[in-house]
Amino acid sequence: MVAKDSDSEFFRCPITAENSSAWLRIRRRRVNVQLQEASIDGFTILVCAVDATRLRIGEPWMLMHDGATLEVQAQWFFQAADGRVQIGLRRLRDLTPPPVIGGWMPRVFSRPQTPDYSSSSLVLTCGVLAMVLSLALPGVGDKLGTSSRIQSAINGLYGGIRSAIGNWI
Repeated sequence: MVAKDSDSEFFRCPITAENSSAWLRIRRRRVNVQLQEASIDGFTILVCAVDATRLRIGEPWMLMHDGATLEVQAQWFFQAADGRVQIGLRRLRDLTPPPVIGGWMPRVFSRPQTPDYSSSSLVLTCGVLAMVLSLALPGVGDKLGTSSRIQSAINGLYGGIRSAIGNWI
């Protein structure tokens, strides 16, 4: 890190080559740039000479880097010997949208499924089971004609479980 003396000290951190790819959006134009350094208040970027002619000075630019969108303004320019232009950018504000938590999409699409052991699902299950068993009672079920069918279904289920356990043991 290189320290610079000005009204207050701040540090510029070099950015590695694999993380240096970014682009500027100036109105509707997009210019590919290479981030060189970052600090708490801005960036230093490198721009090809051809792309530097397309830059409009005096208005804020949008810097897109690593999923972040930042509003920046040019502070200084330096023509390098290799033909590229080095530009000092001052960070104005962060325009990166915050991550969406929840939202209108159903849980099936937004999160991996986890078992839901909430009390509402337990109450609903018990209510449906109580209703089915009440229809199987001899007094109510005989009048509605559901008693024999539900009893045979429960006996079949019980017999299947019993035979599966017997074969397993």
